[in-house]
Amino acid sequence: MSKSGLWIAAFLVGSGVFPHVGSVLAQTALLPDNSGIRGSINQDPASGSPASGSPTSEPASRSADSSTSGQLAIPTARNQRNQQQRARAASAASPVSNPLSADGATRSNLPAAPVQEGNTPTPDADPFAPTGFRIGTFEANATLEQAVGYSSNLSGQVGGNGGAFSQTNARLSLTSDWSRHELQTTIDAGYRRPFNSDEINEPSLLLNSALRLDLADGYTLTGTGFYTLGTQGFTSSTLAPGAVDNPLTHSYGGSLELAQAVRRLQFTLRGSVERDIFTNADLGGGVTVSQSDRNNTDYGIAARIGYEISTAVTPFVEASYTLREFDRTIDRNGNRRDSDIYALQGGVELDFGEKLQGEIALGYLTEQFTDAALNDLNTFTLNGNLQWSPERETTVGLTVGTQTNSSITADENGSVLYNARLDFERQITARLGINAFADIEIETNDENDRTYQFGFGTEYWVSRFMALTADVEYGQFTSDDPNSGFNEISGRMGVRLQR
Repeated sequence: MSKSGLWIAAFLVGSGVFPHVGSVLAQTALLPDNSGIRGSINQDPASGSPASGSPTSEPASRSADSSTSGQLAIPTARNQRNQQQRARAASAASPVSNPLSADGATRSNLPAAPVQEGNTPTPDADPFAPTGFRIGTFEANATLEQAVGYSSNLSGQVGGNGGAFSQTNARLSLTSDWSRHELQTTIDAGYRRPFNSDEINEPSLLLNSALRLDLADGYTLTGTGFYTLGTQGFTSSTLAPGAVDNPLTHSYGGSLELAQAVRRLQFTLRGSVERDIFTNADLGGGVTVSQSDRNNTDYGIAARIGYEISTAVTPFVEASYTLREFDRTIDRNGNRRDSDIYALQGGVELDFGEKLQGEIALGYLTEQFTDAALNDLNTFTLNGNLQWSPERETTVGLTVGTQTNSSITADENGSVLYNARLDFERQITARLGINAFADIEIETNDENDRTYQFGFGTEYWVSRFMALTADVEYGQFTSDDPNSGFNEISGRMGVRLQR
């Protein structure tokens, strides 16, 4: 507005003429030239002109204002209030572009974007795997199985009686959830109780624990400890003659191992201690015989060197020495059974992921006794453990081992025990699985004992926490002594609970 127009408005207001007109003109004159209002301030937004404050409207030029100043319409008070409310609403809710719109149209109330766009629930790979639970900083898994069955030879000996039995097995595993280092502990317990009170109960317990410390430059220091509770079978070559029960045996010990396995040239240095204890044997009629002369302790040291040809194949050579000392210097037969055991073996470690893992080694062992009346015990050895998966949901395991046993016969050095076991597991459906095994044990003593065992089992998961199980097994013991052989067949059904 020109200066002459301002003077005219001031004169009209001061004289009291047209007070309302003067007020409106004064307010209009005080608006800045770049306020964004174009044309009449009471223009209807529906007429096509952009609304006041719209980012798409262009600033009005001075020439446009001057061309309409002589025809400016006088707004009413209601129109003025409506226009001011529309201006405030437009400035308070600035429109933004809709990212979900293809043409980039603007709107103020946009739909909320999904928190994880395109992410759908992943199905559980194993819907019946144990869920586990936490004990402090450890992840724990627990299993309890109760079964009843029948065996044609409960005592596992020549002329043994058949009967029903109860079998209970429990397992607890703990694995640390630490950012560095690891501690693993496993407890396996079992108890077989025949319903016939004349037969023999068979308890078992296995406790394993391993602590791995991750040192610098890829070195690890691993300490292990174990305890085993078992029973001597009537076919054992170390059981006192004439025994009418299965005496308990205790084994415990540990090892300390330093290893470096992150470079091509790898090594392992291990020291170990193992102790075996044999309880008294019952000869019947209240007569017992001590087996303390069988108690012994092994002190061993072993070194292994391997070279990684590839990430999947690592050949190695291992040498070991074991000192075996008996608690009693001279046994019941007047022999000194302390010995030095030397072993050398070469093999290969395999790591093809889930397809094939494990190691296998062939070697030679010699046991030299302190007593000159006992000849050295020499043998080739085959040791190893392999896990092979020919296809998904199928696993085949092979375990082979060679060890020496002392004899309780006068002037006999002992025996070599060869063992091979094949395990098969197949997951037919998510709920149904089958398993089978074959176990062969050959002991080269004065009678060349042989034990064969075969078994087949199945499990059906009713829920993630409970399964129905069934097993059938066949066992046969043969010997050069024709009066020592027998057969056994057994079956059982049970319920397994897990967490």
